[in-house]
Amino acid sequence: MAQDISPKGNHLPSLEQLSALAKGRVPQNTVMNTEKWVKIMNKWRADVNYNYPLESQDKDTIELQVTQFLCGVTSKNGEYYSRTSLKNALSAISRYLQDVKPGWRYSLHNKVDFPDLYARFDGLLKDMKKKGIGETKSTDGLSTDEIRHIIQHETLNPNVPFGLLKRVFFWICILGAPRSGEHVNLLASQLADTPDGIIFKKGQQKNDQGGVDGNQFDLNIPFPPDPPGIAGPNHDISKFLSLRPQKGKCPYLYLSVSRSANAQGKWYRDKQIADRTIRSMFKTICVECNIDIKGKNICNHSGRKTSIFELFDLGIPENTGMAITGHHSVGGYRAYAKPNNSHKREALSGIKRKNSINESDFSQSTSISESDSDFDLDESQEDSISNVSSFCTAKEIMEKGSCINSASHAPEEDHIIMKKRKDYNTV
Repeated sequence: MAQDISPKGNHLPSLEQLSALAKGRVPQNTVMNTEKWVKIMNKWRADVNYNYPLESQDKDTIELQVTQFLCGVTSKNGEYYSRTSLKNALSAISRYLQDVKPGWRYSLHNKVDFPDLYARFDGLLKDMKKKGIGETKSTDGLSTDEIRHIIQHETLNPNVPFGLLKRVFFWICILGAPRSGEHVNLLASQLADTPDGIIFKKGQQKNDQGGVDGNQFDLNIPFPPDPPGIAGPNHDISKFLSLRPQKGKCPYLYLSVSRSANAQGKWYRDKQIADRTIRSMFKTICVECNIDIKGKNICNHSGRKTSIFELFDLGIPENTGMAITGHHSVGGYRAYAKPNNSHKREALSGIKRKNSINESDFSQSTSISESDSDFDLDESQEDSISNVSSFCTAKEIMEKGSCINSASHAPEEDHIIMKKRKDYNTV
């Protein structure tokens, strides 16, 4: 975090303060991601006997060794990293070199400066995709019924400290749609309790850090008012904020539960809850509420995806939805509405139902003798059928082909069937 240089009047910032500001401009999640991949890369370099720093080499050697790393690294259990992870690795190493190598002004993504790296890495990703290796599993959201089930579950009981904390977390997921990494850094001051309801303020986002090129306005998300006589999200969040230590100094929203929590209001300590607890909170809630998450990728980002699913299902205009989620592009917003396997299966089931054979048709078709039920047409028979007028009945066609009993269909029905088939083929 950047050093505080809030002025008490005109003053001259020190070089240390200015350096702290420059360092603090990089999001913490980006710093952590870079450190993670540099550590993985250095472990790989030691394993292949590259016992010297990558940044000590010249441009051509760096290009070769980064390519070798991307094509040769595997996870601890010997499996391939996902294709998305490998692309993240390239970005992380590029940032690292820009930070530590004097005079290095290159981007490893530039295919003009690094043509061999680009060609080989591009080939690797395409080969992995062709072979079905390293597919990234997208985050799964919850259904409307699952949301309702969780809200009504005892795990989110607002009358006990942990239950209230989880309830507030879940409300913020569904109504505020924060990104996965934003939960750890949420501040209590981002929730303003107004007469019209809670306003969730986002000063910084992944796609808007508020720098020189960024937006200098906060993203405000007004939560809807609670129904009369019902303790909804506004009531729960207001209660949660009121149970923080009166003179506490910890600015973060999610505080750890006090061991001496009691009815007098001493529910939370002046200390942020552990990072690992916050990062797994959404999945923990789902498991404790008996939501079936087998085969699903459930994490804190599932809350954001669930929120956007609900906006789409409600038919909310895209510009309004984007004003809530903070998306800058329609493409980025629509990416969350990408149909999952359940949606695809439901759509294809509709086609199946629409074109399924009626039971009466099925029973009629079973009357065909077993010897006639499985047959092939030779080329002359196929030609004769293809040349028949669209107004011929199926009975006439089958008589010309001498394949099936002429009593299989009524003439009127066959006339309709053939006309439909003809129309379909001419579309």
